[in-house]
Amino acid sequence: MEKDRIYKINEHEPRRPFTVPEGYFENLTQNIMAALPEQESVYSTKITVTPWMRIRPYLYAAAAFAGIFFCIKAAVGISSRNNAADMAQIEETTIYSDEYIDSFLETAMIDDFTLYYTFVDAN
Repeated sequence: MEKDRIYKINEHEPRRPFTVPEGYFENLTQNIMAALPEQESVYSTKITVTPWMRIRPYLYAAAAFAGIFFCIKAAVGISSRNNAADMAQIEETTIYSDEYIDSFLETAMIDDFTLYYTFVDAN
């Protein structure tokens, strides 16, 4: 039954259930303009430029440059602290004399290959 109904719809010419009133598009502009309320043009008012309006872009630019400066300063400060920590570690490792290291290696029972491998792996 459903198939018969589909075939019957397809056999007939398609219907258009909605219609446009006569002369609708010819008078559309006049009807819209008549419905709008009357008001002054926005462009007719004169804009007064205050000193704040003149200074504001320069203040914004100065604030942006100050922000960039402080960000760079903070980044350089952080890296210098890291460098200070690295220097402290280097100083800690250089405290030992060569004689101490030689005596340690003699008693540690480390062969030359293991020692070489340790130094190469550290770098």
